[in-house]
Amino acid sequence: MAAEHTFRVQEDCSFHPLPAITLNAEQINELGWRPYLFVQVALEQGALSVTCLLLTDPKKPVPREELRLSKRARMALGSLSPSQLTVTPPAFGIITAKMPRVEEISGSQVRACPALIEAFSENVEVVNPVNGHRLNLTLQADSDAAPDALYLNRYAKLLLGTLTAEDKLVITMGRHIPKRRSWLRRGLERAIIRPVFKRFFPWLAQLFIGKRELELRTGYTFPFDEHLNLCRVHPNVRKLLGLEETDQLIITYGGHSIKLPVLDIDPENIDQLVKVDDSDSQRKFIDSHLFIGITALARKKLDIPNMGTAVIVKRSMYSLLLKHLNKLILPVIALLFTIMQLYKDLNWSISFTVLVSLVLLPVIIYTSLSEERAKIK
Repeated sequence: MAAEHTFRVQEDCSFHPLPAITLNAEQINELGWRPYLFVQVALEQGALSVTCLLLTDPKKPVPREELRLSKRARMALGSLSPSQLTVTPPAFGIITAKMPRVEEISGSQVRACPALIEAFSENVEVVNPVNGHRLNLTLQADSDAAPDALYLNRYAKLLLGTLTAEDKLVITMGRHIPKRRSWLRRGLERAIIRPVFKRFFPWLAQLFIGKRELELRTGYTFPFDEHLNLCRVHPNVRKLLGLEETDQLIITYGGHSIKLPVLDIDPENIDQLVKVDDSDSQRKFIDSHLFIGITALARKKLDIPNMGTAVIVKRSMYSLLLKHLNKLILPVIALLFTIMQLYKDLNWSISFTVLVSLVLLPVIIYTSLSEERAKIK
């Protein structure tokens, strides 16, 4: 594999939401590189370097030894108009997907040999170089695992679009690395933010509302949705998440997260948003259940590199709790009136009355939200 290569820069540019470069597909293979990787594009003297997505264009091929910059890449280079740029690929490997053990199918980590983890760390990104579908994974070391292989369950393979066991996948280090924080920020996060806001409150919301999350493949939404702040999923996926239409859905990719209302997509018209094979009804059915359509603005906020990127979606437990506040008002008021009446009739002490209220109030709330929890049980 070539460590780096210098290309002539074309005058015209492509349009991509992120900084990207387009190269000749045959030359990419000859250099030992793969499409859809993030490469470093630098001036010859190395004064400026920009991270760009490596693409090919079968409709408008780029000649050998030439490079087409995207408009965003030109903006990242500033006022410079270089005639040549040097492209350096990242460290990556070629792997195959093997079947995991039955007990590992629903696990959150993927088994891999220690050599892969040592080379690319535990947090990796797996890319299908044929269609650009990418998936973030957390690896778990296993000395018995085969080299150059990951043990992916069938759902992960469907997200990546691998059709056979011989399909080659690209593994590289995860792009999203946690930013370094000051000692004060780290201390506050360790003492207050993490225990209270990242553990206790989510645990409380999960107890009362219930948690359900999935990984879905990003795609376009309808043109008339672009100016609206929403996303679209298959009706069965929405029901699996325990949501109704216009409920809030949290979408997470890397270190970014947004909250959008969800609407149903018509499964019969999904081919307007994503390329599906109409002759293969089973494939069309599967792809429609793996799809989430989000707007260009949402993809920009999430820093999604290309269509087919897998994102984590989950229902917003806080929004559902606020939605059901009207169901909680009457039971809570009735409880408070009952306790006050017992306080007067039985001559309870104030401390005992407060204790009874603190015990019964969560029970009333938990019981009132049983219907919401039942949607994901």
